Amino acid sequence: MRKALTIGTVLLGFVLMVIGFLAAAPWGSSSVSDSNPVITGAPILFLLGIVSIVAAAVLYEVLPDKRR
Repeated sequence: MRKALTIGTVLLGFVLMVIGFLAAAPWGSSSVSDSNPVITGAPILFLLGIVSIVAAAVLYEVLPDKRR
């Protein structure tokens, strides 16, 4: 159970990071005024992805192992 939850948390983190990066990156912008993110909270999504991946390690250690 804890392995599945950890993998799910890591995958969620990667998805959030990719969405946040792609929505915040100024693709093809030629000036500073065109470099605003597509989604207003895109950098926050990227940071939440990083936090989610770090939290996966904590989740793995906190949940009990059924084999013991």
